[in-house]
Amino acid sequence: MSIISDVQEQGIDSGVVSLYELDLGTSIGYFSQGGLKESLTAVQFRDSTSPYTIRTYQPLPIEVEGFDVSSDGSYSRPTLTVANIENVFSNAAGTDYEALIGKRFTRRTTLRKYLVDGAGDASPPVEFPKTTYIIDRIKGKNAIQVQFELAAPFDLARVRLPRRIIVGGACPWKYTEAGSKIYDTSGSAYIARTETQKEGGCNWRADSKITINGTEYTAYMNENDEYILPSSLTYTTFSSSATKGNYYKTVAALTEIKSDGTKATRNDYNYWQCLSNTSDAPADSNSAWRRIRIHQTHSASQPYYGFTDNRFNHYIVSAGRLWQVKRTTQDGNAHQPRQSGDFWKLGDVCGKKVTSCAMRFQAKINTDGSGAGFAEIRDSRISLPFGGFPGVVQRR
Repeated sequence: MSIISDVQEQGIDSGVVSLYELDLGTSIGYFSQGGLKESLTAVQFRDSTSPYTIRTYQPLPIEVEGFDVSSDGSYSRPTLTVANIENVFSNAAGTDYEALIGKRFTRRTTLRKYLVDGAGDASPPVEFPKTTYIIDRIKGKNAIQVQFELAAPFDLARVRLPRRIIVGGACPWKYTEAGSKIYDTSGSAYIARTETQKEGGCNWRADSKITINGTEYTAYMNENDEYILPSSLTYTTFSSSATKGNYYKTVAALTEIKSDGTKATRNDYNYWQCLSNTSDAPADSNSAWRRIRIHQTHSASQPYYGFTDNRFNHYIVSAGRLWQVKRTTQDGNAHQPRQSGDFWKLGDVCGKKVTSCAMRFQAKINTDGSGAGFAEIRDSRISLPFGGFPGVVQRR
């Protein structure tokens, strides 16, 4: 409260000092406006939060104008002017001028006597309320000076929200790019992802692992939001009835795409999970059934088949990654799974919908029937890192 008493006096017995902090993301730069006018030496002031660390503010030839306050209309846009002599400000900040766009710029104001070497030094420090801005653009630049225009973080004038192009109900995050795991192609294994390697908001693990009630499971899915389960589970040929939670298969007559590009008729299977006891035959239109896919462990001596209806193309797991064949490969040694080429593509793909997100993060284990795989009902208590706007339904 002492600074309020100071400004209410007829005369202030100590000069006003403006200090500036530039948040560069990995570090913070501390600057003063040419030092104190009577001195070009650095000054020290404490952080406003515990443990009230002492910071040294280096004197730089900068000037900030336009801190106007208005009760209506648009927010003020102050101008930060920096001497361009030998790029002094960019050198002090450790980056170039263009890279400063979007960085947070904070102004701290106090009286000379409340600096660390003053009689009023205290923890917490005595100061006026902080003002924080974002460096919005380079307003002007010449050999003598550089001018930046600052904007309030909540200044929405002329800004359309959201600021990115969106498609109704579709998540824009890069799949798994903010997750804790990343695939090391050189070592053919999943390793920890560093914070600097993370991007976007999808924190689903790249190895598709999820922990449910203390147990770790693998949850593979494709772009059609179909679970891809191990071939080692029991898949019974459907005859006349089915039990909830069990898995079944039916014959599918398909057209195979051979390794040389020619086509031939081949029978394969549809795979299904029974969601409620039924005597109805499996069908996509029947709510008692859910279509699933299966994956096998890669073997160099085993062929994997691709079809004109690529939803039936075989899935395999190799070195911990899920792959889907593009066309039939008869020789596993010659056609090893890899992202480039004519035979394979990555098989674990997000459908970019709310359902895609929920099937992963809210997955529950199937406790009916065979007691394997994932249940139809999901754990809605778990929040989703969905980056889209499900309320937007129109698409262009």
